[in-house]
Amino acid sequence: MIDAIKSPAKNSLAFTHISSLPGEGWAGMYAGESREMLFCFGGVNFPDKLPWEDGKKKWYDEIYMLRKEGDWVKLTEKLPFPLAYGVSVSYKDKIIIIGGNNESGYSAKVLVYSWNGQGLDSTNLPDLPLPIANMAGTLVNNVIIIAGGNNSQTGKATKKCYLLDLENISEGWSQLPSWPGSERLLPMCASHNGKFYLFGGETVRLNTLNRYHRHILDDAYSLIPYKSNGVWTGIWRSVTPMPKGISAAGSPLPVLESGKIVFWGGVDPLTALYTDPVAHPGISQDVLLYTIDTDSWDYVGREVGITARVTLPVVCWDNRWIYISGEVKPGVRTNTIYQISEQ
Repeated sequence: MIDAIKSPAKNSLAFTHISSLPGEGWAGMYAGESREMLFCFGGVNFPDKLPWEDGKKKWYDEIYMLRKEGDWVKLTEKLPFPLAYGVSVSYKDKIIIIGGNNESGYSAKVLVYSWNGQGLDSTNLPDLPLPIANMAGTLVNNVIIIAGGNNSQTGKATKKCYLLDLENISEGWSQLPSWPGSERLLPMCASHNGKFYLFGGETVRLNTLNRYHRHILDDAYSLIPYKSNGVWTGIWRSVTPMPKGISAAGSPLPVLESGKIVFWGGVDPLTALYTDPVAHPGISQDVLLYTIDTDSWDYVGREVGITARVTLPVVCWDNRWIYISGEVKPGVRTNTIYQISEQ
């Protein structure tokens, strides 16, 4: 480990490096915990050349495992096919991998892995109602909730929200009411005290010249899921908008013991304006906190000692929130992994 890097403000956080993944890193990985082991699955990168050098994106089916105080080990087991940009959750020593895509298309599969002490056991849960990638999702009590995303490489952002009750698998996926705001890709989410929180993301909108442009969203919502007459539904409420729009930050977002949700990385409206990947400045290093009880935002500062990133899984492992790999510039990955703690 290296020394923690402290943010220069109240409500500060400490970021501490832990064992880096082998290789150059991946975007869009899946990750989770099973029997005290941390696992990473799939992802994409550009192994030979960068995108602007005509490099070809490659999807992976590989699986890595990390023991406490150990190093990453590449397992012999693999995903049934290369996969990235979906959602993963941990539940009762199982890691559930939901949706995503690869070079052949989008997936509706829901894969389950669990560590038996010698290897990974695998099974399946009910398929999604349709293939989805680039969505947000997390566990709320005993249910998985996913929101947003799209259904094909050229498909528009969706405004769909689905729920899977892990204590009643035979019911399959239920469609919940949609949030009040617009459709979105790459939103962020969090779970706290039985509520699902949805933040930001991005969509495409027309400007005054009637041309489409990338629009980074700053709206935010909470959802209380519940059953009515045996059918899952929910109530959405708006919460205070984000101080700036953010898309594609690590998800699910860490929720600290103090009831604050951490925002680090992601694409903001200024970063989204850069269209030349060679001149791209990298991801904003700003750190924001959303306090659930007061429905308020704080600016913590900038983590100048660590490269911020997008499209990465975040996992609560051993009571620590862990940021895993991700993309630091268009086409450029990092293999570094950090845990955070509140100071």
